Amino acid sequence: MSVPQTNTITRLKYGKKARMGTMGIVLKGDKVLLIHRRLKNKTIKTDGPPDTWAFPGGGVDEDETPEETIVREIQEEVGLEVAIKHIGDETVWGETDDFLEDDLWRCFFFVLEQVDPEQEPKIMEPHKHVGLMWMEWNELWARIEAELADDWEETERMRFFPSMWNMVHKYPKRWDAACLEKRLN
Repeated sequence: MSVPQTNTITRLKYGKKARMGTMGIVLKGDKVLLIHRRLKNKTIKTDGPPDTWAFPGGGVDEDETPEETIVREIQEEVGLEVAIKHIGDETVWGETDDFLEDDLWRCFFFVLEQVDPEQEPKIMEPHKHVGLMWMEWNELWARIEAELADDWEETERMRFFPSMWNMVHKYPKRWDAACLEKRLN
């Protein structure tokens, strides 16, 4: 689905044009890369809630496609060169509509592989992010479901970015790492 077509649909559904965003599911075996967003302050004014974990990614610039955006954002945020893994004929793994601070965002999720598997991610924008971690796909899904159900002890809780909640809500059968791998083949 093209971006202009997507915006026509979101305008009809929600009465407003969506801003476009991306998130990259960077795979390493059965683990995915997560980035920890810094708390906001006077100099940090990013979209979405602070102190949350998410896949790396960001907003689509006017002159680029979501596919170009995710490759650029991964390089900018974690210093990795990546390639998009196709799912059949598609490049997009899934998409969500997210309301973040009164803005509507259409978030495109891409499955990515590192061009150099030996390269380690690092925080490239310390003014925006405070941590990185690899987490098993199944554990990530379980933690997001638990947060949505409010089932975690406060000491065990990881707060997730709203697009992550919406991903789990919209695609409940994609929790299994084997399902993720099957969709890629």
